[in-house]
Amino acid sequence: MDRYFPIDEYERRWDRLHREMKARGFETAVVFSRAGGTTDNCGDVLYLSNHYAISSGMDSTIWTARSFAGIILRDGHAPQLHIDEPEVRRDLVSIDDVHCSNHPFESVAKALVTLGIKGRVALVGTNFIPVKYYRQLEATAPDIEWIPADDLVRSVRCIKSARELDCYRIAGETATAGMTVLMRGLVSGMSEREAAGEAARETVRRGGRIQMIGINHGETLGFDQRFPLTGYSADTPAIGDIVTGTLHGPLYQGYYLDPGRTAVRGKANSEQRRLIEAASGIVHRLSGMLRPGVKLLDVAAEGDRMTAAFGGSISAIMKNFPFYGHGIGLGFELPRISTSMSMPQDVVELNMVFGVEAFLSLDGVGAAFYEDILIIGENGNELITQSPSMF
Repeated sequence: MDRYFPIDEYERRWDRLHREMKARGFETAVVFSRAGGTTDNCGDVLYLSNHYAISSGMDSTIWTARSFAGIILRDGHAPQLHIDEPEVRRDLVSIDDVHCSNHPFESVAKALVTLGIKGRVALVGTNFIPVKYYRQLEATAPDIEWIPADDLVRSVRCIKSARELDCYRIAGETATAGMTVLMRGLVSGMSEREAAGEAARETVRRGGRIQMIGINHGETLGFDQRFPLTGYSADTPAIGDIVTGTLHGPLYQGYYLDPGRTAVRGKANSEQRRLIEAASGIVHRLSGMLRPGVKLLDVAAEGDRMTAAFGGSISAIMKNFPFYGHGIGLGFELPRISTSMSMPQDVVELNMVFGVEAFLSLDGVGAAFYEDILIIGENGNELITQSPSMF
């Protein structure tokens, strides 16, 4: 197996990041990520080095910070990667200067001391770095002032390259196939876990990795999933039940998608159909508004208007996710499409990728969820999740 992206792609990423560091007044930055089975905070190191840690676990007498990796970036120098594994995969990793250690935080800090780095250093990953490992940085490199800069790499990688967009197109085919199998299984009379199993098989055989398959129906429908521990239960939807399904994961080369659909087992009645069509209608309308230069606050305001016009009630999932979508890349990312969460400066840009979603609830009828993933194109947006709107 070889790297999917050639070295020149990584060199362009490093160059863009160095320019961003300079614009923010940093000569040095340290970027940490966590992997070891999780996928929610692995993206920055994966993006810069193509390293993904395999092992995880509690600290022991011989190691600390299992699953973490750090990259040192300095103006005018090649990046330096510190990993928690005894050997590096040279066939995969894009960085030549790699240090292997059982204590990656101490390894990074010692390297900075050896390089004579003092004063302000940008630190990426403060939203998930445990206190005990941050204290290792402080103790080992006491002359460094750590400046939180968690969005440093994200601000660069939110605009996708042509090769990254090709990854998304492949991932979109997998997401479409997996979602379609999932929803057809649910409306055909399978139990939730049987339908999830068929969707998982379709996704994995195409090369995707699953973070979650979320399903719900019946009396728990207003929540994200019927059984949160797995995402699906052993229960089978009854004739006439509304069913919701979503497929989350890094479906190709680490690039995330999280499409969702709502259907009815059997024939939908008029109110069920109105609910489902209203949710999909919001997504389709907002997707069309997402054009380069458009403010996300304006898109979100239209979502609020359409939601209010539909009426209905507020479900638990709507309280948990008060937005109409989000940027997406090597994980769920900013910016969000929300009148309460978007910033005035958040605008749509060419070659961004967005998940656009809507949640609606109607007392006595149920709840509906709908999400699509699209690429922001120059002459129009490209929909890459193409499962049917209605099943």
